[in-house]
Amino acid sequence: MIKDMFSTKDHQIWKQLFTAQTALRDKQLMPEFLRGLESLEIGAAGIPDINSVNKRLQNLTGWQGVYTKGFVEAEEFFRMLARKKFPVGSFIRNPEVSMYTPEPDVFHDLYGHLPFLADQDYADFCQEFGLRALQYKNHPQISTEFQRLFWFTIEFALVKTPAGNRILGSGIASSFNECAYALSLKPRVHSFDVDDIRKKEFRTDLMQEDLFLLESTSQLYSCLDDFEKCLQGRGT
Repeated sequence: MIKDMFSTKDHQIWKQLFTAQTALRDKQLMPEFLRGLESLEIGAAGIPDINSVNKRLQNLTGWQGVYTKGFVEAEEFFRMLARKKFPVGSFIRNPEVSMYTPEPDVFHDLYGHLPFLADQDYADFCQEFGLRALQYKNHPQISTEFQRLFWFTIEFALVKTPAGNRILGSGIASSFNECAYALSLKPRVHSFDVDDIRKKEFRTDLMQEDLFLLESTSQLYSCLDDFEKCLQGRGT
């Protein structure tokens, strides 16, 4: 079984990470995430069998997680999105940095990303994102700008709700420390603007000091046309 690739210690780390965020999920995360966890039966017992998770996920939206080693380069990542596949790190973070990791591990990907992909609108957006980004694979600067859009939305977006700001980004959702930081008064929270985002550089080794706030998830799902207009306005 795929599950056997992880040690008893790995499963214990998963349980520690999952349990640490249990009491806060309802107050921090978007409902889509909570529904996805339940639908995919992702829980605290240990690292789930990815085959079982994929069976449920494919029945819902046609997506699947695929174990990978190390970072996936941008072009291949976009190609995976276009094919309804999401890379899942085949390791779990070191206990010493268990509440935050700059590398995408199994907790970041399987816990942080796959539950969102159980939502059809979100899943469709991610596939469309990959399809559009691939059109510019021979334009390195534009590819970089697509990476920035992915970073500040799918990884690190906040959404305005009647109950207050909530977390949509998986990079936040999968980190206990990042969740607390993102919803505190410490980061600079900007109104969502695709032209600002495409120019905004980011680092993966620090807590994110700049975040973008969506008025709704529909604002994200309808942003790609405006994003491409910005690209065309500065030339390809």
